[in-house]
Amino acid sequence: MLAGSAATSSCLKGGYPVPNTQLSGAARCDIPAVTHLERLRTAELELIRDYLTAGSQILELGGGNGYQAAILSMWGHHVTSVDIALPTSGHTRFYPVALYDGKTLTYDDGRFDVVFSSNVLEHVKDLGSLLAESKRVLRRNGATIHILPSPYWRFWTSIAHYAYVGLRALGVHRPVSGGVVPSVAEKIQRRGAWYVIRRALVAGPHGEYPSALSEMYYFSKRRWTKVFRDAGFEIVRVVKSGIFYTGYELLPGLSLESRKKMAKVLGSATYVFILLSK
Repeated sequence: MLAGSAATSSCLKGGYPVPNTQLSGAARCDIPAVTHLERLRTAELELIRDYLTAGSQILELGGGNGYQAAILSMWGHHVTSVDIALPTSGHTRFYPVALYDGKTLTYDDGRFDVVFSSNVLEHVKDLGSLLAESKRVLRRNGATIHILPSPYWRFWTSIAHYAYVGLRALGVHRPVSGGVVPSVAEKIQRRGAWYVIRRALVAGPHGEYPSALSEMYYFSKRRWTKVFRDAGFEIVRVVKSGIFYTGYELLPGLSLESRKKMAKVLGSATYVFILLSK
């Protein structure tokens, strides 16, 4: 049963939700957005809905606990989700996610209509190899959709870092989106006291880049556009999410409407890149 879900057993098959297209009458099996991160990811996923053809074969990269894959499946798509690691025991799994090595996709050429990822590519070391593989498994003129953090997200996350550090110093622990933060004692034991001091004074990088400051460039629309064009993709459209948030859950109760209003002033947290395989 899904955490926080009112779904009945008729909505589940093998422990996972059944697509709405397979349910009769008015029955629905919707995925609840319970946590702060789930609400944000659901809102971002809605931005791509109109770009998906009914019943698409979708490959999701970096599926994590399968939350977004489950939603895509609810929409009637045929989803295959992969990741380099799976959630640890005790964590909710919303959809089956297969392990892979982060480089080679074990699927036939032209297998998928769409390759999708959400806030994943910034964590990939060998980005060229992964993009080449994703292009290989796409059918001709297939679509690739990547949701990626923006420089606005990077800037405001760096600012929020100091509020987060201050709260921790006062004994108030706030979650970090998409991750589990070890205790100060654990960090000192693993990395040393100087590392902890340095990280408290200066925000560290989010992805596979030298520093938080460098990510202002690496997360830019211009840089990602060049990366995708160099990999042989055609840029169809780049959409701002129109949602404001940072990497720290300092205001988890803030409504989506408030975040949309804030994005008009403070900038969108993510870009949505719609690409075609040439």
